[in-house]
Amino acid sequence: MSSKQPSVTVLVTVRNSSNTIKKCIDSLLKLDYKNKKIYVTDAYSDDGTFEILKKYGKKIRLERVKGNIAAGHNHMIRRCKSEYIAFTDADCVVQKDWLKKLISAIDSEAVVASGGMVKTPKGVNTLQKLIGRELEYRFSRMPRYVDRLPTISLCVRTRIAKKVLFDEDLAVAQETDWGYRVTKLGRMVFVKDAIVYHYHRATWKNYFKQQYAYARAAFMLFFAKKHKDKMFGDHLTKFYIPFQITLIYSFALFLLMSFVFPELLYVSLLPLGVLLFTYFALADRLSRKGSDFLLYFAIFAFRNIAWCFGIFRGIFVKFK
Repeated sequence: MSSKQPSVTVLVTVRNSSNTIKKCIDSLLKLDYKNKKIYVTDAYSDDGTFEILKKYGKKIRLERVKGNIAAGHNHMIRRCKSEYIAFTDADCVVQKDWLKKLISAIDSEAVVASGGMVKTPKGVNTLQKLIGRELEYRFSRMPRYVDRLPTISLCVRTRIAKKVLFDEDLAVAQETDWGYRVTKLGRMVFVKDAIVYHYHRATWKNYFKQQYAYARAAFMLFFAKKHKDKMFGDHLTKFYIPFQITLIYSFALFLLMSFVFPELLYVSLLPLGVLLFTYFALADRLSRKGSDFLLYFAIFAFRNIAWCFGIFRGIFVKFK
């Protein structure tokens, strides 16, 4: 790579993120990378987000774009003329050297993209801390080359992004599908010290809605979009997550069948026992105090239930 900094456009799509958008944009403006532009699309926020963004004036490029996240990303990608495109989310704060480290990692023609580590900022509530700790646990076990990374922290060659646009049929999980398609064209590097701080869902209700939405998209993602080989996990979604959902379905099936065949009630206890063991093992690894342990049990169960309902809903909508 030459001594001159390659040009980069940092993309942010936003809707109704008035609590975090200023922190996000301020952190991007403080990046120790001069040859950059910041491009933000607002999906017609109605909570004051757009008014906050307008105050930045010419420091950022700002547009309002109708549609989902994928539509916002594609709108910006088509207009980018820089050598690289970087992504982060409106509920994220980037570390000062984040962009420089992502760009440095794209060090050969074989590498088409890079992504960084996601951590949790200070001053958040207990639920956010525990959600963040589990996600950080997964990120910390990433290999150097991965099959996809979220747009929370990602950088890609512009020519690749223009070739592999986001699928606008996916309201959520569009970044997962996009990552799988990008890594068919070259390698994606995980950069552990390129750090972004992410504000996770702050309430149980919002966390359930988020996980339910992901699950609704799962059928479309893994079957309609032909990523069946990834349905039991990838470098970020570890195997234990789909495995736990399979165990819940097995438990429910045997339990229902036991009304006709009572002996199956005992069979249903096997997947339930394995499920609880996975909760125990992971909670024990992540917990720093007793209350954490119990809350992790609740988080895992909450997430699994959201996924079970969401998957059913996704299948129903697809075949309705």
